[in-house]
Amino acid sequence: MVLLKILNKLRRKIMLLINKDYVIKKIVKRRGKCLKCGKCCIGCEYLNKKTRLCKVYKNRPNWCHKDFPIDEFDKVVFGVRNNCGYWFDEQKHL
Repeated sequence: MVLLKILNKLRRKIMLLINKDYVIKKIVKRRGKCLKCGKCCIGCEYLNKKTRLCKVYKNRPNWCHKDFPIDEFDKVVFGVRNNCGYWFDEQKHL
């Protein structure tokens, strides 16, 4: 599972670099809000393990999940598919 998370992180970086239109289209269809559960941040050095909150939330580094989730695949990889505060409205068109 760790390897899958690393590969997904690489996938996200590549999409942001070469397929930014896909990312923008998906983010526009995203609804909801972050529940601040910290599950998508497990393993990050900036996650406070006691409060499960980001220590640098207002000034997050470039590698963190500012755009998480881009799509449903992100949610599956990070194990938050059924309990993430975000969902995607696939009916909305640009």
